[in-house]
Amino acid sequence: MLKVLIVDDDILSRANLKSLLDWGKHGFEICGEASNGQIAVNMIDKMIPDIVITDISMPVMDGIELIEYIERKYVEIKVIALSGYNDFDYVRQSMKKGAVDYILKHELDSKILINALEMARYNILSGRSELHRKQQLEIELASAKPILKNNFIKQLIYGEIVDKNRIEREVKTLDINMETTNLTIIAVEIDDYSFLEEKYAAISEINKFTKAFLDICQGVLNDWGKAVISHVEKGKFVIILSLGRVYSLLYVYNSINAVIEQIRSSIKRYLNITACFGISEICNDIEKIRIYYKDAEEKLKIKFYQGKDKILREKSTGHVDDNFTNLDLNDEQNIILSVKSFDFLKVKEYIDLIFKRIINSKMNNKSTQMIVIELINIVNRIARESAIDINLIYSQNDIPYLKFQKYDTIYDIKNWIEDIFEKLINELKSQQIDEIYTDITKKAIEYIHANYQRNISLNEVAEYIGINSSYLSRVFKEDCGKGFVEYLNMRRVEKARLLIEMGNFKLKEIVKEVGFSNYNYFFKVFKEILGMTPQEYESSLKKM
Repeated sequence: MLKVLIVDDDILSRANLKSLLDWGKHGFEICGEASNGQIAVNMIDKMIPDIVITDISMPVMDGIELIEYIERKYVEIKVIALSGYNDFDYVRQSMKKGAVDYILKHELDSKILINALEMARYNILSGRSELHRKQQLEIELASAKPILKNNFIKQLIYGEIVDKNRIEREVKTLDINMETTNLTIIAVEIDDYSFLEEKYAAISEINKFTKAFLDICQGVLNDWGKAVISHVEKGKFVIILSLGRVYSLLYVYNSINAVIEQIRSSIKRYLNITACFGISEICNDIEKIRIYYKDAEEKLKIKFYQGKDKILREKSTGHVDDNFTNLDLNDEQNIILSVKSFDFLKVKEYIDLIFKRIINSKMNNKSTQMIVIELINIVNRIARESAIDINLIYSQNDIPYLKFQKYDTIYDIKNWIEDIFEKLINELKSQQIDEIYTDITKKAIEYIHANYQRNISLNEVAEYIGINSSYLSRVFKEDCGKGFVEYLNMRRVEKARLLIEMGNFKLKEIVKEVGFSNYNYFFKVFKEILGMTPQEYESSLKKM
């Protein structure tokens, strides 16, 4: 229904107008009446009708003044003018001021009124359609502008746009808050991004994370003045800082450092992440920005050797030793010997030496990968020879030859290598059977190691060996210093501890996996042996 306000100082004219047709049937409703333009103005301000039918000649405020007011304040309201005078000047003035039709009162009938109302309806709906179209266009432009900005910045830093006039035009059109001279380009890379992708598995989640990172950084950059940040690719961003008037290099250095420190602090606080920042020299010509972005990216590569959460200003100047391309045979033999001797400290010492050589020689990526693969091969070979389940060494579903490539720095890779060697040694220790044990005890321990996941008993093991269970119980305790059940539980708890550390199993799954049939009993035994409940142990790992 379109709302209609009738304005006429003649009460009979208003009554006649209302009685000419069934307003509701035609999609209109009379929302009010006014006897002059001033009263109509007050009513219009309150109810905002769609159509005003007004007489031209009225006291206080006539129809021409009312039409002017409506045209000035409510362009969406359509006006139909009425007059008792066949006066062209009135027609001309009312139409000029915005009336959609002019009707002489003595000619007014239902047909003429319906035609005038339909014309008003058409203009209203057309206007609304046009307004909706403009609003939709504005919404689309508003949503597209960030994408257009991001694409433009990417084209700029990759050298796809080099014409200065076009660059300046795009910067202005897209409302990009930056200058075209005296710029610093900062390449940004989020640390451990591969693991964040695993955490935020859904695309929508990683997109939300990326937006949050951009919003936090842009919030800091807004205090700088003219500065913009843009997403380049997975976990990588570029910041373009407009320096304005450069007072001194020291001033620039300190100012940029302060901004980056604020960003570092904010992303740690709100996102619990760190990032590295490669800073270019000062770019005086935006046409050459690709050169300075490449400079910033090259500095960012040093992160692999210098570590995470760093501000990087210098390129690598170290000598690359291409002669050190694989693991030395002596290193391999020493590591294998130390592993089989359960000497993790010695293994760690050899790994430290290997990685020091990698770091000091600034080894190329391919050679580093080859050495890491050789170290993984040592672990896999020993595990296979010792019949150790490889899933107890690597996290579930991890492919070790791909896993290390997710790490950002050489130190992360080194820590991961040390971790898998430590797990290997712990597994080997758990399989070790003291040579001084009697054959009976050795056979019993071998049976426990192979079958601890089942609900085995002393009687079952005794039957397997072919002796009396009481005799087995006495010999076993004399050799091991602990009873059969105590030893079995220690083996099960040790396996449970490793599964908790892996973080891929629920506690109820672990209980069954290690051979406990009772959930509460598992908790009791776990706490007796390790001094804390499984949940407390799990929580302690998260704090590390």
